[in-house]
Amino acid sequence: MSRAETRALGSLVIAGIALWFLQMRFLDGWQVVALPPRHMIASYLFVVIGMAIGETVLSGATAAGRELEDERDHHITRRAELISHWFLVAVVNILVVQLILQHTYTSSVFAPLAIVSTSGVVFTLLALLFAAHIVKMIATLVLYRL
Repeated sequence: MSRAETRALGSLVIAGIALWFLQMRFLDGWQVVALPPRHMIASYLFVVIGMAIGETVLSGATAAGRELEDERDHHITRRAELISHWFLVAVVNILVVQLILQHTYTSSVFAPLAIVSTSGVVFTLLALLFAAHIVKMIATLVLYRL
């Protein structure tokens, strides 16, 4: 496994742990819990600082014996970023349509998504950022194997 693959796998694990922590703090079952602002900011800071520390440690650990990156590495990075971008665009559009339909039709099919609270918006935005990073790392690993 190359240095870039090792780094992508480590970053995937770190982002997965961060996303798990977020869902543990903000969700009860599949419902977003209304949290007080101090809990939201504490969760946000814990996840962001934890992710930054984890990525820094990972970069330091994978920098030993650094290999030079070639054009293939740069191409894979760009493709993984593009895949992550389109994932984010698709999910945001799905959420927008879901919210519009939820307010237009009151049937039970569109009722489950309740992200209009502050806790819901904070959780959704943070979860989307971490999910997009996870998609990027998975795409990186898959593209190195192709």
